[in-house]
Amino acid sequence: MESSNGNMPVGRRYVSAEQIEDVVRQLKDVVSARAVLDPIGRIAELHALVNPRRAPKQVARDIESGLKAHLDVDLDYRKISIAQIQNRSVFAGSAERRRLRFSDVSLTVSGTKAEACVHLTLDDKTQTGLAAGHASTHNQLRLIASATLRAVEDSGTEDGSMVIEDVSGHISLAGRQAVVVLVSALATGKGEELLTGSALVRQDIWKAVVNATLDAVNRRLARELIDED
Repeated sequence: MESSNGNMPVGRRYVSAEQIEDVVRQLKDVVSARAVLDPIGRIAELHALVNPRRAPKQVARDIESGLKAHLDVDLDYRKISIAQIQNRSVFAGSAERRRLRFSDVSLTVSGTKAEACVHLTLDDKTQTGLAAGHASTHNQLRLIASATLRAVEDSGTEDGSMVIEDVSGHISLAGRQAVVVLVSALATGKGEELLTGSALVRQDIWKAVVNATLDAVNRRLARELIDED
């Protein structure tokens, strides 16, 4: 049942393409996934890249069941497109090498100014990013997220086309504190893309900000690797 203005169906919660893709990627033999939503938030197309160990029909059934179980999303199997790769081990190895991981984070405050320093690892090499600015509590988190992007650029996987739009460190999920980061990315011929990342605060909030930023960025890098291959 749709609302009178033709937008979101009554009683239906919005599920983003990123949430759908995250569920599908966790399914057996799925390497990557991309969801395309229609104007009212329903799945118009779902593309999955899988290894050849199982028949595409079996994977499609898993996708239908997984989305229903995790997100209560109904999907017509005819909207699922399955592509198989011939050598998953080579592809997975390339994707793993491109994945940036947390190493260390520090923040120095001097009067009204603060500087964040973030270290990431890629192929056992350390990448460093710095960001300086106002020392307000909220801006400290933004500086850490910005320093994370600078470390990404230091790795050579990005060219300065991404900026931090916002950071929230006060998200509560089932009684646990979480961080959410919004990144704006520009690509030639593609315009602006908004990327979101999240992470639970397990040890300290600074590390969670770095991991939330990487959650958004690594997803973009993985998609670009698929496009290149």
